Amino acid sequence: MKVLILLICLFLNFCDTRKDNIPAELKAQFLCKVGVICNEKRGTKFGIIGDSWTDLLFGVPAIETLRVQLEKNYGYRFVGSTLGGQTLATVNSTLLYTNVIDAAGPDIKYILLSLGGNDLQGNPAAFLGRFAEEKINRFNLLNKNLLALIQNGNLYKMQKYGGEPPLWIIQGYDYPNPDIPSLPNSTSCRPTLKSVGFTDTEINSFTSDALNDFNVFLRDLTTREARLRYIDLRGSIGGPPFSAKGNMFDCIHPSTGGFNILAKRYVSVLEGFTNYEK
Repeated sequence: MKVLILLICLFLNFCDTRKDNIPAELKAQFLCKVGVICNEKRGTKFGIIGDSWTDLLFGVPAIETLRVQLEKNYGYRFVGSTLGGQTLATVNSTLLYTNVIDAAGPDIKYILLSLGGNDLQGNPAAFLGRFAEEKINRFNLLNKNLLALIQNGNLYKMQKYGGEPPLWIIQGYDYPNPDIPSLPNSTSCRPTLKSVGFTDTEINSFTSDALNDFNVFLRDLTTREARLRYIDLRGSIGGPPFSAKGNMFDCIHPSTGGFNILAKRYVSVLEGFTNYEK
């Protein structure tokens, strides 16, 4: 519980999405979705653990992220922890997956994941002059942490409730657009990448190449982990190499309209993995 409170406090102050001036009813919704500390009924089949693609993105207007689209437009019901800025290492070290499984109860069958982007794009200066080596190091760590999440989550669910382990479903991201204005120091944006030493040519290839490599990594990981499924969203809202400006809120986050397009493609694949359950 202390870890959860700390995460909430950090989120409200330092998250990669702005949460200032949040109405009271949305704060309550946030605490429920982030900390699974709400009165959601048990018996939910779907859990979700996500970063800012599933987080509550507040702005003017508010951005309806992938999770919001799935709940609002497609009737899915989740218990979950969605916290912008999350990394796989954070999910493992804080045991956030246990909160999701506890809240859902023994009927949980699927856990949706939107993770890995922060692990890959953080500290972009480390890629300069050694892209291949840094990429290998990061994917090795991603591999370790993602497999640990799935295996520990499976073990926890079966020890607590018995039955089958959940099916884990992770999506890759669609292409960023480095030329859309964003908050200062946002990674994957051209001003930030240039400030650490990237040339324009390097930025143009880095942003799309890193995204493609991540999606290939996820696809290949499903051949080594039987309980993992992958959804490819590339090219849904433009690109390659960059998503269309009209579908983006900033350089890495789609707009509400962009997420609406992504959700339609996401659901078309998700339904095949879940036999249309909700």
